[in-house]
Amino acid sequence: MIENTRVPIKVLALSFKQHRHYAPLYEEEGLEIIETDDAEPERLGELHVDLVLTLSNDFWRSGRLVRAANERRIPALYMLDGVLEWRHQWLNPRFGAGGKAPFGQLITADKVACLGWRSARVLESWGAVGKCEVVGIPRLDHYIDEPVQHKVHEGPKRLLVMTANTPGFTPSQVAAVKGALRDVKEALSDAPGWNPIWRVRGGIDKELDLNDRYPDLQGLPLRDVFAEADAVLTTPSTVVLESMLAGLPTAILDYSNSPPYLTAAWMVTAPMHIPSVLEELSEPTARRLLYQYGVLHDNLACFTPATPRLAHLIRSMAAEGRRARQAGRAPKHPARIVPPEHGGLLFPPEDLNYAKLYPGHPVFAKRDLWELQLELTQARREIEYLRDRLKARGPGYWFARGMTHLYQKIRRS
Repeated sequence: MIENTRVPIKVLALSFKQHRHYAPLYEEEGLEIIETDDAEPERLGELHVDLVLTLSNDFWRSGRLVRAANERRIPALYMLDGVLEWRHQWLNPRFGAGGKAPFGQLITADKVACLGWRSARVLESWGAVGKCEVVGIPRLDHYIDEPVQHKVHEGPKRLLVMTANTPGFTPSQVAAVKGALRDVKEALSDAPGWNPIWRVRGGIDKELDLNDRYPDLQGLPLRDVFAEADAVLTTPSTVVLESMLAGLPTAILDYSNSPPYLTAAWMVTAPMHIPSVLEELSEPTARRLLYQYGVLHDNLACFTPATPRLAHLIRSMAAEGRRARQAGRAPKHPARIVPPEHGGLLFPPEDLNYAKLYPGHPVFAKRDLWELQLELTQARREIEYLRDRLKARGPGYWFARGMTHLYQKIRRS
């Protein structure tokens, strides 16, 4: 239970130029967000902090502050700021692969605010059992509150081609991304139905001379670019979920052949996949879009905005921290604090239509209710008739029929 108190909850939020992740919390009643780059443990006592909020579990400054909070019985919450990605997790020399702290593992914070069920399960498999809370991404709440209005254009469709802000973590990884983008550029030159919108990072756009016909879109917020696009092709990053949430058919471009923590309805892992994926993105089938819907909601809690869930988690943890300090004990948080959306159930999309999933199917193609009711009535009557025929034939009939069958089988042998 969250204590009823007028005393604002003081949240020390380590920012390091990541204000956008915390910005939605400023609108939540009863929370005083103290956003700072100063991770000195002394600040906890000076500010009478109720909770430490951090976007990093591995950076030494964040880790030191979390340990200090643990010693002072102040709850600490680690908020994931992006999707899990194999290269980043296991092959990035900045982390475990380089002899440093493993990324997202050995979590010392009391709780982890996860993007969705998928990331929670992965972190639990790494040892964070009882720490994972399915929250979502507060900075993406605007897509839920105000869905993107997509513009309709004449002529070729527009494919937004993107990379993560950091295309790769080693020279070989960057080379693989460059090779993939070269293949995409070549394929698009032979695809008159598409015009590319390039949004490629790390200087690769200049190196590969990736110029598109829409210079006015350069520098615009990603949401505005989504409104101009018809589909997205991107390397693995949080943009995959953001694009799906914006309502665009989304493909992942990944030549690394790494195990995918995040998948998509369309995957490009080799040059031979590009033409068929471009064709399918132009007219996405209901089957692929249904799969994308499932992927999105498995990886991101987004039926409703994430900020209220994050605020609820903060209030609950802070209240338990206050009780624990008064009692002179360590905080004891339940395994799950945040109630799951829809009770943890994944309801199908409102436009689910089996006629679109099975085009040409003789049953699902029928939409007239009276015709279907008549056909059902006749089918039931025919079943009753056949059952009556079967009952009318006694044991002698079936014995004679079996002997005939046996005789014919013997003659053939």
